[in-house]
Amino acid sequence: MRIDLRTPEVHDMTDDTVELVSTSSVTATASPIVLNQTDMLRFKFLPTLVKNEKEPHKSVSGKLLYEKKRKSGDAFPSDGNASAERVSRGSVKVGDWMEFQLDTSETYELYIGLKRLYDLFDDVGEIPYGSATFTRVDSSFRQFLSIIQNDPSAARMIGNEENYDLVKILLRLITQTSSLESLKRSLSELQDENLQHLTASLNIEKLKRIAVLMESNLDNDNEEFWQTTVFKENQWVLAQIFACPCTIFADKAYVGGKGINNSGGNLCDFIYQNRLSQNVALIEIKTPCTDIIGNSYRGTFSFSYELSGAINQVLNYRDKITKEYYSLCHQGNESFEVLSPKCVVIIGKMSSMTTNQIAAFENFRNSLNNILVLTFDELYQHIIDLITILAEDNSSQQVETEHMVQEYSEELPF
Repeated sequence: MRIDLRTPEVHDMTDDTVELVSTSSVTATASPIVLNQTDMLRFKFLPTLVKNEKEPHKSVSGKLLYEKKRKSGDAFPSDGNASAERVSRGSVKVGDWMEFQLDTSETYELYIGLKRLYDLFDDVGEIPYGSATFTRVDSSFRQFLSIIQNDPSAARMIGNEENYDLVKILLRLITQTSSLESLKRSLSELQDENLQHLTASLNIEKLKRIAVLMESNLDNDNEEFWQTTVFKENQWVLAQIFACPCTIFADKAYVGGKGINNSGGNLCDFIYQNRLSQNVALIEIKTPCTDIIGNSYRGTFSFSYELSGAINQVLNYRDKITKEYYSLCHQGNESFEVLSPKCVVIIGKMSSMTTNQIAAFENFRNSLNNILVLTFDELYQHIIDLITILAEDNSSQQVETEHMVQEYSEELPF
């Protein structure tokens, strides 16, 4: 009987990869295990991965394929030679026998290949649908993959073609250093333009992460989320409001106002401090969902009680901290100044207002004395603008960086 015997549509197994192609919900053709192959001879084990419910530890079946061809230019019989005749166990008649002798190398290759398949199925536990390629990784690379899987923003950064050269440089630095101190020394030895490229790329990524966080939560009315997750954990965001170098001085800070019975104290959301003059600024945080505009009034608009309340609240903080400055200084260990401190209110969204409402809002907030009112989407847009500026500066240095990368390309660990 003449049959058309074809090898599965998978590549041969290698030291690092195994391919699977599902043939049913419980079976899959696996990469052939090459036991021996020359120009004229081919000896393989063609495995099938099986989800064996009765005996789960017996998860591999298969067949041995041993074939020869007449001359080197011919195809092997199993590659579609219609004139080829298959000899199988079914061809053995009563009284006959069939024998395959495996030398030590062939036996070893069969053992290693089967072990890979059994280990693979123990890890996977199921037959994957369609085709799949499994690659063996060491513990370090497995840890790296875990980081990428759990950090989508890092995966996006590495997956960006513009960052390939930067990632190569970082990997080179990391793999050639044995400690944190030696890594610091390696970074200190970078040329100025390369260090600028590295710093700009890291800053851009940091900005992108907080931009994504803010954009995805512009409908989040949880005030504690904005105060803690966004602004407290990313203190530099609020520092962008000020033209001078500022850093957080305190959050949920007591600014005075308690009565004789220890009640009625005032807690300001954030106090920022000028690092040079020690002067403070008071910041009140609402949410993007807080209303700014109130009712229409004679061709213009009034403003919501939330906005009015927030402004009066931060003005009250300023009044209390100014009047009780000496008492607060005496109670605390850190020095600060209260010199006509600026008040900041972050509230609502500009995008939720009409053109006329925006005009009324601009007239109102620009008339306030030493009080800055910002919306959440304005703060978000400020971060986007910073990303654009840094990205433009970074791309202008790209040509010089590429020259340096070419010099090191031969030394990279891949």
